[in-house]
Amino acid sequence: MKKLIKHTAIAIGRACLALSISAAFLCGCKTSTAKTENNHDTPVPVTYIMVCCHEMDRGTKFLANEQWDSVHDYRNYDFTVAMMKSIKEAGINVVGIDFTNPSQWDEYKDIHWPMLENVVKASKELDMQYFLFFGNTVAWTMKYWNDCAKWVWDNLAQEEHYRKYGFGDDRPMLTIFLPGKDFKKQWDETPDEEKDYLAKFRIGTCQVNDPIEFTPTDGWGYRNQSASEGDLARFVSPNSGVAPDSWARIGAEEWRQRVKWSLGAKEYAVIGTYDDTCDAIFWGIADVSKSESKVHINDSTKNDPYIYYNIVKEELAAYYGK
Repeated sequence: MKKLIKHTAIAIGRACLALSISAAFLCGCKTSTAKTENNHDTPVPVTYIMVCCHEMDRGTKFLANEQWDSVHDYRNYDFTVAMMKSIKEAGINVVGIDFTNPSQWDEYKDIHWPMLENVVKASKELDMQYFLFFGNTVAWTMKYWNDCAKWVWDNLAQEEHYRKYGFGDDRPMLTIFLPGKDFKKQWDETPDEEKDYLAKFRIGTCQVNDPIEFTPTDGWGYRNQSASEGDLARFVSPNSGVAPDSWARIGAEEWRQRVKWSLGAKEYAVIGTYDDTCDAIFWGIADVSKSESKVHINDSTKNDPYIYYNIVKEELAAYYGK
């Protein structure tokens, strides 16, 4: 994933990821009214979906409409509904749509926008909610993504099924593929007219592809596990380490413990992505037994395509009493 931005993001993030990042959401956040004790209505569970870069499946196949799908194409509406329905049946009703590559907004727009339209349509059909996940604002300028935010604001953010943050903040949500400390610095240096539409959203930021430091961080992704300052958001995924040497898929018991840990967040539990094979953080129903990608496979789980999915479903059902 993020083939165009990953190397730039790594270079930018490496200098600061060992530090504690001051907040999960920046840009004029309103004070949260979340309860400090868990009432089992919180945190809100969310996951990402990956609508691009499926050449990185490399033999991994997801179950859709009772078939092991080898195409993985969100331009197919039946496939889109099947993937979204599986997420909903696991206990997650909110998805972040990965539109982090500028090519999705520019030269490959004709390919990717029908995918976005299908996810939006499926969200309405299944009574789910969605939000957009943007790319690196340092690599492509705040103004570039501000223009994208204008499009989202004008065309999607006012709709009922576009996720509003809640907890005393009714702004629509966005997440951005950049560490919060870098984002805040750039935000403070950007003229108001070049961020006026971004300012209309509640923005969450991510640790990216460097080794994750287990200190308070941004909380919205995008590898291993992390948490925002104050535990407003916690992110978990079934991978560990970083490419190439230490990158690996974790086993079932460690995944179960991570999912349980995510539910200690006060507002949002971000449970990896359903189908991101590029960054190998997927937990969806997937047959990896013939995958050519070693980071898709843990030897102890490779013959059970349901194992990571079932753990999410079981832990959410146990926690929320459903």
